[in-house]
Amino acid sequence: MSQTKKYAAEEWDHQYAEVNGITVHYVQAGTNTAKPVLLLHGFPQSWLIWRDLIPKLAEDHYVLALDLRGYGDSSRPEGIGAYDNEQMAADVHGLVQLLELEHIAMIGHDRGARIARRYALDYPEKLAGVGLIDILPLEYIYDHLTAGEAAEKYWHWIFQVVPDVPEALIEGKEEVYLEFFFKRSPHLMEAFKADGAWEEYLRTWQKKGSVQAALNDYRASYRVDLPKYRDKQQNKERVEVPVMLLWGDSGNLAGQPVVDIWKQKANSIVMAEEVKDCGHYVPEEQPDVTHKHIQAFTADLFST
Repeated sequence: MSQTKKYAAEEWDHQYAEVNGITVHYVQAGTNTAKPVLLLHGFPQSWLIWRDLIPKLAEDHYVLALDLRGYGDSSRPEGIGAYDNEQMAADVHGLVQLLELEHIAMIGHDRGARIARRYALDYPEKLAGVGLIDILPLEYIYDHLTAGEAAEKYWHWIFQVVPDVPEALIEGKEEVYLEFFFKRSPHLMEAFKADGAWEEYLRTWQKKGSVQAALNDYRASYRVDLPKYRDKQQNKERVEVPVMLLWGDSGNLAGQPVVDIWKQKANSIVMAEEVKDCGHYVPEEQPDVTHKHIQAFTADLFST
């Protein structure tokens, strides 16, 4: 893992936008006339997961890193129905329209990659291509993984959809819960504490409504998104824009036929790479490698 600079909020250009009935927080960098790259984080993080990549990408792109609804410094609306993939993709689309962006390279990690997939299905005309980092399709995970695989790598998908109990166990113990996830990757917590990212992640998770929002994100995936994907699966709904796939060799996708699985859901996989010496948090564990692949992907996308 490369060394990261000390995180400081004042070093970043923070912006807020009112879209789709909520407030979305995002960080921007680069010239707004350059080709746009839009970054979407996953659970349990925020825009900050991209902190090592933003300055490099901004050298020749207009970079925006969002906080998804329920995370970071974006709004935390109440209710499970506020967190399905279509709503969250609509938030992103609201910002895209507000900023008049076109021909976007959208890169998502974890939950953010699920929103990027949904965006590619709902608003393909806005995209040059989409990058999906360390995820398999939602419906594949629920329908094909064994109980053992789910227990080892996806246990929180089950735990977090249970009513009421997760709130009772997590609220007031956010630090313990977050640290458990990050410790899956060796040395990640050390790096977070060295560069100040840990304090920032913890700050946003301790904001009122944060635990509830994250839980509702998973509950909506199970109750709202999964039935829709299962239904649309019969209609062969597929991503049409070019796709980049990245995953860690010791992360959640290790040992899975990642490309073959995604070929059932996407028509044009133009880049696929298993990142060596890497767990689930690819942009933070291997930022230089991640940047190299994103740069190559966008170079191809924006050359046409």
